[in-house]
Amino acid sequence: MMKLKKLSIAIMVSTLFTGSAFAIDKEVDLYNSDNWQQAFPEQYKTWAQTEQTNPESGSPVDLLAANPNLVSAWAGYGFAKDYNRARGHHYAMTDIVETLRTGHPVVGHDGNVVGEAMAASCWSCKTPDVARMYDKVGEDNFSNNNWSTWGHEMSNTIGCADCHQLGSAEIRMSRPYAERAMQAIGKDFAEQTSTMQASQTCAQCHVEYYFDGKDNKKVRYPWDHWVPGVKTDYKEVVNYKGSDGLYEGFAAEAQLAYFDQIGFKDWTNAISGVPSIKAQHPEFENMMDRTDHAMSSHMEFGCTTCHMPKTENSKGVEYSNHKVTFDAKKLPESCVGCHDGSDFKEIFDERKAEINKLRFEADGTDPRLTEAHFKAQAIWAANGIKGLEADKSIAQAKSNYEAALKANTPLAKEMDSLLTKIRHAQWFWDSATASHGIHAHNPTEAVRLLEKSNAILDEALNEANALLTKYAPKYKYDATKYNTKAKVQPLAGLDLDAMKTSKEEFIKERVEKDWPAELR
Repeated sequence: MMKLKKLSIAIMVSTLFTGSAFAIDKEVDLYNSDNWQQAFPEQYKTWAQTEQTNPESGSPVDLLAANPNLVSAWAGYGFAKDYNRARGHHYAMTDIVETLRTGHPVVGHDGNVVGEAMAASCWSCKTPDVARMYDKVGEDNFSNNNWSTWGHEMSNTIGCADCHQLGSAEIRMSRPYAERAMQAIGKDFAEQTSTMQASQTCAQCHVEYYFDGKDNKKVRYPWDHWVPGVKTDYKEVVNYKGSDGLYEGFAAEAQLAYFDQIGFKDWTNAISGVPSIKAQHPEFENMMDRTDHAMSSHMEFGCTTCHMPKTENSKGVEYSNHKVTFDAKKLPESCVGCHDGSDFKEIFDERKAEINKLRFEADGTDPRLTEAHFKAQAIWAANGIKGLEADKSIAQAKSNYEAALKANTPLAKEMDSLLTKIRHAQWFWDSATASHGIHAHNPTEAVRLLEKSNAILDEALNEANALLTKYAPKYKYDATKYNTKAKVQPLAGLDLDAMKTSKEEFIKERVEKDWPAELR
């Protein structure tokens, strides 16, 4: 297959430094950040430094190996196959192409790749070519396909065109779904301050999202149909008696209540049968929600205040650092007047320690989620509902659990109660743990969510133990069976070696032959 030629644009590019404009006298692809270098050299140089945001080893950090509880929590979903620590924006294309979650097997027809579960919208946060493709083929058409369908069109990693008008310093919302969501909650992009506009461009990706297939699998935000804190209050849905506005805002409770109300799930857990939701990376919500009361005395701040601080070049001209990281030594003067940059490491370490204690101690969320999922499996098995433990495939296990839950039996009612509790506990856990940098952005919220998850797990495990006493009195839970990735993945129906072989074939036969992406 010939690689398709990129959309090219002839444009006058304004330069930030001289105030003049220099003409590009030939057609250029402005979705490729390399073509912005001449007009914006300082921004380009610092953008290129996102390649430095990488582990010392140069390779992604395997979080499933570091925390095998993730495998059982996400069993039956792509993240149980492969999940690595996030790296710099420079690696976005490489990481989405190389992960075991996407692509393989190679066999496909009519745009549908057999065996591939990932939707085309999974490209949304990895490349500005998504915005180009929306213009070229339409958002509906692009989204209503599998991930591999558009691989031959994707060549550029996260860069200038994601957040800027083509060839200009002017920022924009390049993703129509994000713009629609902001309009729906009364935060129209054009009416915001420059700081909030910058945060909204970040919220095109650093946000909780979903696609349910009812809207051509277009990306949606769970709050894109109400105005948080104004129109919708979900506390009546869950019979919440508090008066703190918890169910009005961007908080995880309001999002969960919405998902529960519409009966939404991302997948069925293949170990337990839990109808599950995967939190993505809700940094925007963590910044927006349940922090205003603590920030009333602060300057206006947003994502770029800390992650893209203003700096000066050798000529004394100010520009935004596009390395998109956090360096306490480079905080704005208005911050360091009260905060000593050297204190941040100690502060963040203390916050991480508190969060990790809630997660990883014996009575923490992570090991107890694993316990809950496997105990649910044991209850099903004791009642003749066969899953992975009976050598069923992932698809067969899911189907058996889903059918059993729909049956009008006492067991179905008992398991619905238990699995709903596990669903909720996992959602609150994931809402905290999937949020990059929550220990810095909103540590109080992280602690609150994990404590809430643990409280629900208390109830879930008590319920599970009672059902085991009833149906499988000889069952004994042994945590040592689930304490490594190598042990848990086979129990989740996964063959790591086979997945790696399939992926290698996919990259060799599909990516390297047909796709323009340069893997770093």
